Amino acid sequence: MTAAPRYARVAIVEDDAILRENLVQLVTRAEGLEIAGAADSVATGRALLEPDLDVLLIDLALPDGNGVEVIREARERLANIKIIVVSIFGDARSVVRAIEAGADGYLLKGAGEQQAEEAIRSVLDGGAPISPAVASHILTRMRERSSSERGAELDAPLTEKETAVLTDLAKGFRYKEVARLHGISPHTVADHVKSIYRKLAVNSRSEAVFEAVQAGLIKLKD
Repeated sequence: MTAAPRYARVAIVEDDAILRENLVQLVTRAEGLEIAGAADSVATGRALLEPDLDVLLIDLALPDGNGVEVIREARERLANIKIIVVSIFGDARSVVRAIEAGADGYLLKGAGEQQAEEAIRSVLDGGAPISPAVASHILTRMRERSSSERGAELDAPLTEKETAVLTDLAKGFRYKEVARLHGISPHTVADHVKSIYRKLAVNSRSEAVFEAVQAGLIKLKD
């Protein structure tokens, strides 16, 4: 007796309810695919990372964090998983960060159902589907990374106080707690954070920590 063919299991992490449901319906209707689950946050997305998961479709801008966190965890826990980012195109930095974390493809929100289904089948076949609108930006970012970014880091390194503040924020301390630790006001902490964001060209705590660790500016382990 011939065993029934195994369907590829697809999980979706997207906080936009309409888009999430559209993707669920797309996968449900597609031949050879089935829904493994749907989530709307980093926390609930992590719960979908089961051993039999084949494909993860994930947004980057989630209410409780960045989808890159889930991408990294998925790549560490599930060696054979295929990951496609489904997001808006904010900047080349976010695209490259997602790919470096382990994403196999990058699909812009607003792509048609056919394009989304083709992207899923492409990664299952070993491909790396990337929307043409972001492909050139990725190449530009990769070419400039070692020169312009590293040069900027040398031109505007974090001060000793900024490094200490970012290290404490990376440990999970709040502004008031950091202020108490350093004997400064929460307003001063906020000023340091603004300076850190500007120097590292980021917009969130998680991005600042990631960039600072990658550049060797801070260390998270004692």
